[in-house]
Amino acid sequence: MMASHESEEVLTLFAADALEPSDEARVRTHLETCASCRREVDAQREVLGLAALPPPSAREQAVLEALPRTTVSVWRRNQVRQAARMRTTGGLLAVAAAVLLVLGPVARRDTTSVPASTPGEPSSAMAEDDTFSLEQWAMADPLSDALDEDDSGLDDLEDEAGAWDVEPDDFLYSSPFGESL
Repeated sequence: MMASHESEEVLTLFAADALEPSDEARVRTHLETCASCRREVDAQREVLGLAALPPPSAREQAVLEALPRTTVSVWRRNQVRQAARMRTTGGLLAVAAAVLLVLGPVARRDTTSVPASTPGEPSSAMAEDDTFSLEQWAMADPLSDALDEDDSGLDDLEDEAGAWDVEPDDFLYSSPFGESL
């Protein structure tokens, strides 16, 4: 093809009806005057016609038309199932919580009762002491012992420096950031 002719790519796109409207108008005016480009477009349309898909059958057309309804229907069905599962799970959790509230005190009363002591076993007073020490341990602050040990060396520093003597009013009425004291 000569330089005045359209490129083969543009002619192929024209034959496939894939050009922008402005380019299509330009190629159409060129084809009115150029017989060789018209023959090229006719040949491209013939080749593209061989590769074209056949029109959809009536069944395929019906499936394509029903696709949006089917998709929405499946989505709704899944949403309803998920909501039912959530309601069921919530109901079961509510029932379990109610059972625990009703049976919890009864079960606790049964487990806290101390059996009668036998000659080989320690007395109930010993069990009560163990329970009391266990409760004290459970309520203890795990960091308090560590902090008490760390603070023991600070007593000497406080006496020497006197820097720890700060009143709450010093913090409440301090100057804003950036200003010197």
